[in-house]
Amino acid sequence: MSTLISADLERINHFEWRVKRLENFIGKSDENNIIGIINDLNEKLIQCASSNMHAIALLKQADTINRIISSDFQSRLLKDRSVKLELILADEERIRGVTKILSEIDASAHVLDGEYFQEIPNLFKTLNKLLTIHHDIKYQHSEFTQELSKFLRDYAAFTLMMDENLQQYKTILRKNQQEISTIEDNPIE
Repeated sequence: MSTLISADLERINHFEWRVKRLENFIGKSDENNIIGIINDLNEKLIQCASSNMHAIALLKQADTINRIISSDFQSRLLKDRSVKLELILADEERIRGVTKILSEIDASAHVLDGEYFQEIPNLFKTLNKLLTIHHDIKYQHSEFTQELSKFLRDYAAFTLMMDENLQQYKTILRKNQQEISTIEDNPIE
């Protein structure tokens, strides 16, 4: 039994050495070659040390290494990085917008603190007075317009009456002229 344990320990030590060597190879070898080596190592480890807890830990470590160097993990990592970059750029744009708005608010704050801003209540009082005057003028204009309209109606009626009187006068005048001319043509004997 002790020989069996010592043989298992030798195998475990050998596997640990191979895992460390594999970890050193990761930065120096082709990715496909490393994946193949790790897959072979996984198969051999499963066959030789499935009952030993230490060997199982080594298998888990080898699986972790295999997962980390897999192309899916690398592409997902790159996607995560690109998403993070997009989020950072979008956040930077939002920060620029907020900074611009804050600078506009700061510029407006100087106006609100100025002496002109304190004159606003007086301006409103003056505006109210002007509105009252405008309303009075508008009312007076309305009255004047009504008086003018009445005057123009009366004037139109007067001119119409004068026109009728002139027409009657002309008619009477013509009649008289005709009578005079007939009298002149037929003098009284």
